Amino acid sequence: MHSDQRWSRPGRWLRLGAAAVIAAAAVVVAAPAAEAATSGVLIDETFGAQTTPANFGFPTGAAVADGVLNVTKGTSNYSTSVKAFDAHTAQQRTLDLRFDWKTAVASSGMKTGLELRDGQGNLVFAIAATAAELRYGVTGPVSDSTSAPDSLNPTWIRTAFDRSKWYTVNLHLDFTLQTVQYTITTKDTAASVLASGTATVTGTSLAKLVACNYYGTGVQSVDNVRLTVPANPVNGALRGRTVYAFGDSIVYGHKYPRSFVNFTAERERMTLTKYARNGATVGPAGYSGGQILTQVQGAAARPPDYVVFDGGTNDAEAIHDKHLYGAGTMSDGFDPARFTTSTYAGSLETALSAMRTKWPAARIVYVAVHKLGSRDWNTQLALRAVTLQICAKWGVAVADVFNATDLDTRIDSQRVAYTFDNLVNGFPGTGGTGTHPNIAAITTAYVPALTAALTRP
Repeated sequence: MHSDQRWSRPGRWLRLGAAAVIAAAAVVVAAPAAEAATSGVLIDETFGAQTTPANFGFPTGAAVADGVLNVTKGTSNYSTSVKAFDAHTAQQRTLDLRFDWKTAVASSGMKTGLELRDGQGNLVFAIAATAAELRYGVTGPVSDSTSAPDSLNPTWIRTAFDRSKWYTVNLHLDFTLQTVQYTITTKDTAASVLASGTATVTGTSLAKLVACNYYGTGVQSVDNVRLTVPANPVNGALRGRTVYAFGDSIVYGHKYPRSFVNFTAERERMTLTKYARNGATVGPAGYSGGQILTQVQGAAARPPDYVVFDGGTNDAEAIHDKHLYGAGTMSDGFDPARFTTSTYAGSLETALSAMRTKWPAARIVYVAVHKLGSRDWNTQLALRAVTLQICAKWGVAVADVFNATDLDTRIDSQRVAYTFDNLVNGFPGTGGTGTHPNIAAITTAYVPALTAALTRP
């Protein structure tokens, strides 16, 4: 483990084994809890000592030293060294892979990199660098990995980078859908995103990791390799399903068009229509984003398979800071005429009634957002309690980011690392107010929680 270790492993936040809580839970302010090793963890290697097999299974050009794995060390042009994953790994249909990577390549005319391929040589993902640019690829020719000539290079996507830095690569690999969702970030407390997307790949399994010396010299260092089977692999079950999304800026994406609903839909090949608006509320705040009920009323009549929505973040401000209305209480029965629409609770029941009337067969999922450092805590608890009570009454599933993860932006280090206000090079940055989740928070907390709720029986 190299000294530039991040303060936490965000991929270890999710606690979806716990039952959904239908009441406001007491909170303990703590850093994200470490996840115990489970059967879902296939590899968790920090290179603090020599590995078995030696050098992580690379036969040549590799050495474990100073808490990292170094590869392409002393290798010749166009050469490769191949680590084979075991048969159990190669049989998995869905995997999450995370690792840290750094290059020592010193010339723009030299290039070394890593390739992930299946047993037939089809590409899954690749990363490489010259001194001037970072490159990554998701398409390219089939290769048996015995050599790495120019003709067998992946089709590279190029971006500027700082070769003195460590980078973190996060991959969600779905071999049923043949997709990879990827993010490459700097390995800093306030990480910057270099690349993020979802792509179709030809690879059908994870069979080998190939260290490639494409040309020249340039040792690559690898650390903190973590390969897991997700807790709730979907394996293509949501492919082609339709989803309508309503809510505020957390669903809309704030200043970035890909919110957690987009990431989930991309990952599962769902068809998403997003009606959410920045600044929206459940209750009658009169904000520029309007009410979520208005979004529902203006949505297409054609029924979706799923309806996903959030709410309460801007209501907490309207209720506590501006005293515009109250939280209210759940009504008796299901008659909209009995709902007190001047309160949050009555407005929520009105919106749910509209959803049920308009799309009676759709599965409705409410997303309970993370613990917010930007809103009054007692107001969050009060709104959560009445919201979960109403969701239970109306048979609404809950994607409970609040309770099923440890994402808590009242902890300042989490606020800095996992929320954003503005974009940096077109991607969500860091150091936000604690409200809007960035890509790290989306992929480690929001997407798994929503996926579990979408597929829960």
